[in-house]
Amino acid sequence: MTAMDDLLDWLLKIIAVVGKVAWGFARQRPWAVAVALFGLARAFGVMIQSGQRGVLFRWGRVVKELEPGFHWLVPLIHGVKVTPVRSITLDLPVQKVLTADGLVYDVSVNVVYHVENATKALTLVEHFGAGCRIAVSILVTDVLRVRDQAHLADRVTLDRELTARVQAWVDRWGLAIEQAGFTSIAPNKGVLRTTQLGEKTEERARMLQTLIDGGLDIESALVMIGTEHPPMAKTSRRYHVRSRRMVQTLGGVGWRKRAGKST
Repeated sequence: MTAMDDLLDWLLKIIAVVGKVAWGFARQRPWAVAVALFGLARAFGVMIQSGQRGVLFRWGRVVKELEPGFHWLVPLIHGVKVTPVRSITLDLPVQKVLTADGLVYDVSVNVVYHVENATKALTLVEHFGAGCRIAVSILVTDVLRVRDQAHLADRVTLDRELTARVQAWVDRWGLAIEQAGFTSIAPNKGVLRTTQLGEKTEERARMLQTLIDGGLDIESALVMIGTEHPPMAKTSRRYHVRSRRMVQTLGGVGWRKRAGKST
């Protein structure tokens, strides 16, 4: 008993000396002590902020989800991954989509989502944000490629279908879609130019045929409907070449129209 008492007294003296030295050091350098305590707390704990959720791992295995606040950890044994659970807005860059009637549209999409299951979001996909971007781009193409120009005006139906498809896709990652919709669906410039050119050609062909049926010759009818090209002398070779091309083009369209009506 005497040996044990002596050992206990010796340990108490060591603790008293260490405590006295530490107290003196803390009084002289309070900031250094604060930094040391903060580092110790960081090594043995983690702080989860509001709007975030953490997932606790023990030896690499999921243990539980952590709510906002300070949580103690055992170094080398525990690990924590943190993810935001607040709403995230995703604006996709403009992408080109081919519809069922062969037209190309420039489409932009907006998606708002949040993490509903932090464990799935942090373990079943490497980067759920990048995965969500890729998934939405694929599903936008799937929604529009089976529709033609007449169905693109029904934005409510399109937004509803897009939301349902995106939610079904990202549900496996623990994400919840709050809103998904098309912000713009506009014809591509090349398609718009081609469409307008076709409509203008048909209109000019109808006007040409009306003037010819009224008794005018082709050249006079062409003068009446006008041209978008700058004028040139009738004696020039370019004038005659252009006139023959316009007669062949517009006259051919008018002939096809009459043939279609007669049949």
